[in-house]
This record gives sequence, C-alpha cells and structure tokens, in this order.
Amino acid sequence: MGVVYLGILLCSIAFAIAVAYICLVLKRTADVLDSLGRTFGKVEKEIAHITPQLKETLRGTDKIVDDMGVKMKSTDSLFDSLEELGLSAQSFSHAYQQQRAGMSEAEFKAEVWPFVEGIKWAEAGSHLYSKWVKTKPVKNELMPQGENELKAQEHRAGHLPAVQTRKGDRP
Repeated sequence: MGVVYLGILLCSIAFAIAVAYICLVLKRTADVLDSLGRTFGKVEKEIAHITPQLKETLRGTDKIVDDMGVKMKSTDSLFDSLEELGLSAQSFSHAYQQQRAGMSEAEFKAEVWPFVEGIKWAEAGSHLYSKWVKTKPVKNELMPQGENELKAQEHRAGHLPAVQTRKGDRP
C-alpha cells in the first residue's frame, strides 16, 4: 500500500503544481485584460473629445466643397464666352484672309490707312491727356518753427497745410 500512497502523493504534488501554474497564467491574463481595459478607456475618452471636432471639420469641408462647386459652375459662362470669342476671332481671321486674297497691295494699304491714322491720333491724344493729368511734383521747403529751428514741410499744389484744414494729412 505504500506505493499507492506514494503515487497519490506524487499526483497531488503534480496537481498542486498545475493549479499553481494555471493560477499564475490566469493572474497574468487578468492583468493584461485590466491594462487593456484602461487603455481602451483612455482611447474612448480621446475619441469622445476628437469626434465633435472631426464632425465640425467635415461639415466645414462639406460647405467648402459645395461653395467650390457653385463657383466652378459660375465660371462655365465665362468659358463659354471665351469659346464664342475664339470662334468669332477665327471667323474674322477667315473673312480677312478671303478679303485680303482678292486685294492688291495698294488697295490693302488704302483700306488700312484710316485705321492706322486713327490709332496714331488716339495714341497722341492719350499721351497728351496723361501729361495734362499728371500731378505736380511735391517740393520740400524749410519753415521757421522756433527762434533757431527750421523744419521741412511738404507743399502740394492746391492743398492747404494740415494745420489750417484740421483734417490731418488728407487733401
């Protein structure tokens, strides 16, 4: 009977070692799951904090995309107009080539001469107008301020000094 008791004792020791090992594994598993739960809790809080900002950003992006769509549609008429302008220029060029083909050099110069003269006179008039409208240069003068002081003061043609107008330096 002593061998039976020794076998039971060895089985009991093996069972105790197995139970201790299973307890250790379960304890480590519980620690890992606890750590994982805390991490998920932090992530959940951060997501709860980020979600409203993300929703607002998506709404803003949606508004921007809609606005861009409206603006892109509004440019359609501009590109249609440019297409029409190109077709008109092409038609004018074709008509000009046909007209020019049937003219001699002298006839062409006679036809173009009034336009060239008009452009010359328009340029001369524009040049004269720009000279006439051009503002007079600003000159600086020295004005006595105190007994022995001189101060540079700007004088503009047709403008009163700021002291007299009480409007600052606006004309």
